[in-house]
Amino acid sequence: MSTNPFLSLSPAAVDVLDDMVEEWLDKDRHGELNGCYGYGPKRSDALSLIADQVREAWKARVNYRDVEKDEDE
Repeated sequence: MSTNPFLSLSPAAVDVLDDMVEEWLDKDRHGELNGCYGYGPKRSDALSLIADQVREAWKARVNYRDVEKDEDE
């Protein structure tokens, strides 16, 4: 597997991406991506891969920390 491109981002950036991916996964669960956005199997698989990588980066970079109060980044 290739390296995770999201691991090099700041905790705040990873936290934002995590929120965005969760919103799109919710749309996928409700069938909105196939209907409104024209997603098919390739785009759905790509979303799943991105979600896995963002989750991995979130666990490594954020993991429930308050990124607004984090002084490291």
